[in-house]
Formats: sequence, structure tokens, C-alpha cells
Amino acid sequence: MSGNSYHFNSMKTIRTALHSPPAASAGGFTLVEMALVLLIVGLLAVVFLPATNTMLENSRRKETRTKLEALEQAMARFVMVNRRLPCPADGDLAPGNVEQGLEQPHPGTAPCTAVALTNGVVPWRTLGISQGDASDAWNTLISYRVWAGAAVAADALTQPNGMNISTLDPTVVGAVSGWLANRGFRVCNAATCPVGGVAELASKTGSNGVAYVLISHGANRIGGFSAEGDYVAAASGPGPGPLENINFNAVAVRTAGPNDFYVDADFAENPAAYYDDIVLRPTVISVALAAGLGPRKP
Repeated sequence: MSGNSYHFNSMKTIRTALHSPPAASAGGFTLVEMALVLLIVGLLAVVFLPATNTMLENSRRKETRTKLEALEQAMARFVMVNRRLPCPADGDLAPGNVEQGLEQPHPGTAPCTAVALTNGVVPWRTLGISQGDASDAWNTLISYRVWAGAAVAADALTQPNGMNISTLDPTVVGAVSGWLANRGFRVCNAATCPVGGVAELASKTGSNGVAYVLISHGANRIGGFSAEGDYVAAASGPGPGPLENINFNAVAVRTAGPNDFYVDADFAENPAAYYDDIVLRPTVISVALAAGLGPRKP
């Protein structure tokens, strides 16, 4: 009898232990502990999230610079074959449009069309590359501003033989410099840029006028075209500053002095002078030399 009683009591003790709720100290987090964990996670986010975003943006800027350098090589190959620069494509065209990504007009025996110059983006199909190759790391089409159009038709670098300098004799005084002085953009790092001033980075009178300008509109994307052909009229973030306004697409090409320049400046986070554009600006002579069309040897 006593053995049965002992067995019964033991089994009852086991069942009670199995079905009893765990002690609070061995259970989940208390409300105070959960609040403490959330506070720590929040503090870590405040500390590390800005640094993570900065690293991501720096990576995108590096990727975009690599894309711009690849586009420069694609342009040189085109010039080597065609002895001219391509006209821009119209960035305002939607996917499915048969003209999207093609230079306007094509094959480019006439002056570039006004709409292509106004909405100029890299003509990726004309260059034989993908749309992704002609877009920056923020998925904005890279703007393409080229010295062309009716106002400069006689000196247009997009006209047949427009980039061929091989007929010039460098031994003739002023032959090469005179040809270069009539062609290309100026590039400055300020919104007001007198000819010969300290803000001028490239100048036709210095024989280093810029053949074309490739512009990534940066993280805020304003002034560019999306892959869907939509103009980005509002900034996705800070800006724009006054320097970015000069590089906007969907405006006339800057060929008339004293505003015949685009801006290449350092990244600036100051909201009043925000600038995050990434610019590539090869000179006329460098493009011609890269394509094997430089001045002939004496």
C-alpha cells in the first residue's frame, strides 16, 4: 500500500511539473527588457545608418564614374568608324518607341534635331550598347550635350568628317589651334564664368574646348530622364543648387556666349549650393586623338 501511494504521489508531481507554467525568470523578455532592446537597436541605427547610406552613395558614385569612362571609349570607337560624334537620342521617348535610344536624326548626315539637342541623352542603340550601360547607378539616363545644331552647323562635330583633324598640318602656325578655337564647350566650376577667368576649366581659346559633356544627375536625379522617358523635374532628396541648374537636360544646348559652358564641380552637401552631378568632359583634341583622327604628322 505504501509503495502504491509513493508511486501515485511521484506521478502526480511529474504531471504537475509538466503542466505548470514556467517561472517568470525563465520565460521570455519582460516589457522592461524589450524596451531596453528596442532602445539599443534604435541607438545603433542612429549611429550606423548614416554611415551605411554614405557608403552606398559612394559606391554608386564610383560605379557611375566607371560607366562614364566606358561610354567615353564607346564614343571614341564610334568616332573612329564614322569620323564624327553621334547626335543625342531623345530622352523623352517611352520604351517601345522605335526611335528610343537612336541618334536624331539617324544616320546623322543632317544637323542634330532640335528635340534631340534639347532632350539629349546618350544614344545607346546607335553606339551598340544597352540602355543600362547608358544609365547611371540611380537608373537615370546619362545626359549627352554635344557641340552641334543649326547655330553651329558649320562647326558641328556631329557632321560628316566633323571630328577629322587629320588633314590639318601642325607645322602651319595656327592651323590646329584656330580649328579648335571655333569648336566645343567651355567648362567651369561656377555659375558665372567670364572667358579666361579662374572658374574656367576648359576653353576654346585655350585649344581645350570640350567636344561633349556626359552628365549623371546624381542621387537627386533632377534634370535627367528616367528609363521610361519621364523627365525628373523634382529632386529625390536635397538640392538642386545653382550649379546643378546649369547642367539640366530638357533645356537648349548652351552654345551662345557667355553661357556656352557646363559645370564640373566638387560634390557639395550644403543645401544652398547642393551639387551631386558627375561629369565627364573630354576635349575635342583628345577625342580626335583617341579615334586616330588627330593632326597629321609633318
